[in-house]
Amino acid sequence: MTFTAIIRPSFFTILLVSLIISLPACSSRTAPPEARYAPAGDLLDIVKDFQRLAKEDTYRFAIPKDVTGINIMKATLVRLDDYQQKNRGQFTDIVQFNKALALERLREYDQAAALYRKVAETDGRLGGEAAKNAEILDNFLRIFDRRIPSDDPFKYIAGLDEKVAAWNGLIKKHQGTPYEFLARLEEERIDRAKVAFVEANRARLKEGNQLVIVGYSQLITKHQLSKNFQRYLLDFGDFYLLLAKDYASQYDPEGLAFDFKVFDQFVKSALKLYSEVAQVDGVVEKLEAQGKIEAARGYLEKLTRLNR
Repeated sequence: MTFTAIIRPSFFTILLVSLIISLPACSSRTAPPEARYAPAGDLLDIVKDFQRLAKEDTYRFAIPKDVTGINIMKATLVRLDDYQQKNRGQFTDIVQFNKALALERLREYDQAAALYRKVAETDGRLGGEAAKNAEILDNFLRIFDRRIPSDDPFKYIAGLDEKVAAWNGLIKKHQGTPYEFLARLEEERIDRAKVAFVEANRARLKEGNQLVIVGYSQLITKHQLSKNFQRYLLDFGDFYLLLAKDYASQYDPEGLAFDFKVFDQFVKSALKLYSEVAQVDGVVEKLEAQGKIEAARGYLEKLTRLNR
């Protein structure tokens, strides 16, 4: 799926044209050696590089890095601050609008909305777009800041479910826009939090272990396109290995009560998930998965010998 541009092409074209007309003619200066690694001093260069890299779908892909290897959102905020200090009062609406874009990508919705509102109060061409974005982020914040009861585990889970439903509503409402993917990010975080909560409280819940397994199964099914999918597979495998260790602690592997088939099934379930990640090229979790496979096999071999 190709990520929808942060700003509609016509809008961004207007922004660039405005900058090209208004900025001092400095592009003809001879660039010093390794200039691409130097802090950007020209607003057009900052905005151009930011817009080129910022249109990635951050639900599916990690936030892009600039040429120096720095998070493009964080780097842009620093560069825009530097530009403001050196050029006070110039292109304030453009600077604030792009700061807001970077901040919303970093999930700093309250700061982004505040900047959008400042831009909306100006007479510039970005006012209408900024007002619309501020309104959208206000809806994000209503869900983001919603309090969840913490006195009862079932009420807590129900509160998380309500947030998931609310984020899902925004996903549908903003389908095909950048805000769809931001809402997907928030929905995914709540889904992961639900599994983590059940896992942490599994001993207090009836059929707690089975509930965790169901939770992980739903998580990896729902978020197969997420950039975190491989991490979820590893976490799921870790849980199966934890079940194997719990079983070995409860029943002596050298005793008669130890059912090797139960233990073996837990470990093999973990190995299956680890192997799925280890077979994927180009993901940072591959090396970690390979290490987990070796550790799990060594553990299985050790307890196999003890059980003989």
